[in-house]
Amino acid sequence: MHAFQLFIYQHLPRFLQLFIRRRMFPTYLVCAKVLVTNSRGQFLAVKTTYNPGWDIPSGHCDRGESPTVAAARELYEETGIKPESLQQRGVIFQPRTNIVQVLFAAEVNSNVTPKPDNVEISEVRWVTESDVDLNPHAREAIDVLLRRQVNYFVSELDH
Repeated sequence: MHAFQLFIYQHLPRFLQLFIRRRMFPTYLVCAKVLVTNSRGQFLAVKTTYNPGWDIPSGHCDRGESPTVAAARELYEETGIKPESLQQRGVIFQPRTNIVQVLFAAEVNSNVTPKPDNVEISEVRWVTESDVDLNPHAREAIDVLLRRQVNYFVSELDH
């Protein structure tokens, strides 16, 4: 029976194949999250205006935008920093929220002064983990990037 279904599917027009795939399979929101460090061992933390706690620069990928481009764009929009290089370091899959977070690392000069956008971000600081109250997603991303040393991690967070 499965072979027959596959045969029928393969001979459907492309628009019907896409319709069936979109109805049968879940879709995911792709986000980029950037851990920016400096030579003093600090990282860049942002205080968002829409969520409690501190985060690291992040945001959703626009339609057709790669996670690397989104990471650079969000970092610049939120802090005014243009990264010289971004290195993709991992992915966090959040099955409860249908979100995929692509994690990046960037290092910048300690003399760089970040500036909040004052719309989504009210404050930006160079910090250590004990300096601020990080939200659960930021804690998880930092943990994956700095301690777990894995490329793929399945989150248990549900928000």
